[in-house]
Amino acid sequence: MAKILLIEDDAIQIELIKKHLEPQGHVVVNAKNGQEGIKLAREGKPDLILMDMIMPGMHGLEATIKLKEDPVTMDIPIVALTIMSSPKFVQECYRAGIIGYVKKPYDPKVLLESVERIVGKPEKRVSRIMMVAGASRLATMVEMRLVRQGHQVDTFAGAKSALGRLAEDRPDAILLDVSLPEKHVAMVFEELGKSTATKDIPIILFSPQSGKEALESAVTRWGAKDYISSASDLDDVLRKIKEEAGT
Repeated sequence: MAKILLIEDDAIQIELIKKHLEPQGHVVVNAKNGQEGIKLAREGKPDLILMDMIMPGMHGLEATIKLKEDPVTMDIPIVALTIMSSPKFVQECYRAGIIGYVKKPYDPKVLLESVERIVGKPEKRVSRIMMVAGASRLATMVEMRLVRQGHQVDTFAGAKSALGRLAEDRPDAILLDVSLPEKHVAMVFEELGKSTATKDIPIILFSPQSGKEALESAVTRWGAKDYISSASDLDDVLRKIKEEAGT
């Protein structure tokens, strides 16, 4: 699994790149400007930096030069992402230390090939996600998003049936609907806490009825790992869990 730092300020481009790289097993961390990118590169030591060339404030070429002058980050490979394609500009990119070039708009195949030419192909590993949830539009959207990304999802309407599966298949994470009756929520936390084999399984809370404040309160109350308030939050939460686990 490669850790890729994407230095890009355009939200649409960020979403597109993550959409094409993360299902392949790569972890994409985003910085929205050159200064933030330099800071994250020093702290996180990514395997590769994808650098947008046109950003407000510090442009990509300037950020590249600073990264290549710093002993901490000088060896991190950098690939330029830009609509600019003049021979003079491309030459300046290579002179600054950039080793690859992907032209916008992206061809997903070219982008992936450019990345994996440098970091290699990650070993495919299917994450097992257990969902304990009532029927709701949010639960359906979350499940569909997980399946589209290649995760294996086992969904249960109640805690008892879900916990019965733990002995057979240990999930990588549990998505728990806190709008279920409280006894179901309590049962999940109590049973997982009884065994060293299950107490470290991250539990992510969600609810079709609760806002962010209520979910934050529930995380504190139950000792959950995190929460999602919408299906779009899911990618960031799972990414953080994967990074912490080092998988």
